[in-house]
Amino acid sequence: MMLPYGTAIHEAAVSGDLQRMRAMAQQAEEWLRETGDVAAALESLKLEIAKLERRG
Repeated sequence: MMLPYGTAIHEAAVSGDLQRMRAMAQQAEEWLRETGDVAAALESLKLEIAKLERRG
């Protein structure tokens, strides 16, 4: 299984291989279901980092 990061998704999209595109889309959807909202989690992490940095 290839991790569904941007480059892998882009490569599948431009490959012209419908089966590869569908497989990558399915893998990306599964990954999103398993990991949840990574962007929101990252923002939360950044807020916690900022709090600790302000404390010194």
